[in-house]
Amino acid sequence: MLLLSPGDVVSWTLLEADPADYDDIVGSERAEGIDFREEHHGQEEGRAPASVEVVSIAEVHCRYGALPGSTDHVNRPVPDTAALVPVERADGRAKAVPGVGFSGCPVTA
Repeated sequence: MLLLSPGDVVSWTLLEADPADYDDIVGSERAEGIDFREEHHGQEEGRAPASVEVVSIAEVHCRYGALPGSTDHVNRPVPDTAALVPVERADGRAKAVPGVGFSGCPVTA
């Protein structure tokens, strides 16, 4: 597993992000600042990776649950419950935070 820290230079395949995809997780205001996402599932083979320097890292934690009016019984991020926790290192795992689930690590590069 890759361990990231500020100052690291990494090579990632970056795809333009649609901020609306992140509204439910981090809220629309924070989502507007998300320009790219890392493609790490191999779905964009043939794209050249970009070298970027990590400036800062955060962990995103939010509550998950069935949304009001939902009939599909699928847990989804509950709007307006996100907490961003700045961290000095990230490896894709996070310490448990009571009452919320880990959603990912936004990186400023």
